[in-house]
Amino acid sequence: MNSDYDTFPAQVYADSVLAPDLDIYKQHFSAPLHAINLAHGAMLAEQHLLQPADSAAILAALLKIDQDRPWADQEFDGSFEDLFFLIERELGRQVGEETAGRLHTGRSRNDMEHTMFRMQLRARLLRLLDQYGALADRFLARAEQGIDETVLLYTHGQPAQVSVLGHYLGAAIEFVLRDMTRLMAALEDVNKCPMGAAAITTSGFDLDRDRVAALLGFSGIVENSYGAIANVDYITGSYSAIRLGCIHLGRLVQDLVTWTGFEVSQIDVADGFVQISSIMPQKRNPVPLEHLRLKLSLAGGGADQIVQTMHNTPFADMNDSERETQAAGFEVFDRLDHALPLLASFVEAMKTNQPSINQRIQKSMATITELADTIVRTEEIAFRPAHHVASKLARAALSNGMGFDELPWDLFAQTFEEVTGRKPVMDKTLLTRATSPQNFVAVREMAGGPGPGALRRSLDSYADKLAGLKACMHDIQKRITQADEARAHVVSGLIAGET
Repeated sequence: MNSDYDTFPAQVYADSVLAPDLDIYKQHFSAPLHAINLAHGAMLAEQHLLQPADSAAILAALLKIDQDRPWADQEFDGSFEDLFFLIERELGRQVGEETAGRLHTGRSRNDMEHTMFRMQLRARLLRLLDQYGALADRFLARAEQGIDETVLLYTHGQPAQVSVLGHYLGAAIEFVLRDMTRLMAALEDVNKCPMGAAAITTSGFDLDRDRVAALLGFSGIVENSYGAIANVDYITGSYSAIRLGCIHLGRLVQDLVTWTGFEVSQIDVADGFVQISSIMPQKRNPVPLEHLRLKLSLAGGGADQIVQTMHNTPFADMNDSERETQAAGFEVFDRLDHALPLLASFVEAMKTNQPSINQRIQKSMATITELADTIVRTEEIAFRPAHHVASKLARAALSNGMGFDELPWDLFAQTFEEVTGRKPVMDKTLLTRATSPQNFVAVREMAGGPGPGALRRSLDSYADKLAGLKACMHDIQKRITQADEARAHVVSGLIAGET
């Protein structure tokens, strides 16, 4: 390498870009590069663009290079630009430069690199989807357990209405399934092969793009050759879906943080997720939730960074979307590798604090909506005066420091008569039932409600949707596995002269 600026590479450029880029290439893209070399070489042989002897020599040498990995400890020394050229140089040493050069027929680093990027992003999206699926499984299991576990739900930071844990988690399961659907849609865009686009306009050689795509496990090709190189929506679509998922899970985590607070005490945290204070003996800090919130924020911010990197870049081949950006994006997946299993385990282990929840339900009068509804049904009056009766009762009870379970029937009867001008039909037994948390939940059997029948139907529906998403994931992974096997079989046949 040279310290002057007239000979490539300038030292500062090597140190700032080329050497770090080689490390990224070796860490993330050596395996996809090897697969692409084999698939392209096999296709050239099948299209009679390589002589049998040349294809056998090239493919055998590629296998040996991959096995020996002579590049693994190679530092950047300026004698090559990147791993592609390093492997091409090694291939030339083994089969001769002229024969080695035939492998590059009809292709460019442009289509090769975007194929590598898609292969790695595809693998990471599949892993992320698998983790989301495991998260949904754990949420579903905890929701099933929580069909009868009463919780107090909040709106605007204030106690609002009674539900059950299964119903609350059902809402989380729904957005998890939608986030999985968005990730699947992104994966479908990613799972298209750019090979054959060459630089940007394909090639005059009789290449079989579909064959290479099949040998690499893609569902098809990126149709437009310019778009195969210039488009970045497979990147922005993927990281936009990830960013949304981080936002949605982060909101759930923040709710759980609130629920663990002393003033709310809605859930008890398992000892395995509690850290103590070094000075305050009474402290039980649910620190894993803070780490979850942090990891999701960092992952979401990292995903947004990738999307914003694409902003205002040319609609053309450019380095802004390439290895350095791809590697930065992979850090997002690494954070989620830790976050999703932690969240799944935390939810699985958490227990509801029923005495605390019941006390707060009574003090907050969170079942009073059902009292108003019961008045409408029993007394056959409009909802507005019934709401007025319930509202006056709530104010009277709160001013006297009473919980709903302490509300005297005489006060109800007096309030009802003041509002309506007549005595109530409801008796004390009906009043007690109308204001109980269990009744509040039980009567809400409408689709999507917390009643046990409605909730079970919802959970069954979620399980079916999850199974469908998992089946799609399985099909994609199966295609990749079968492609790996087919590629190995074809290559071995070409080396043996059988094809």
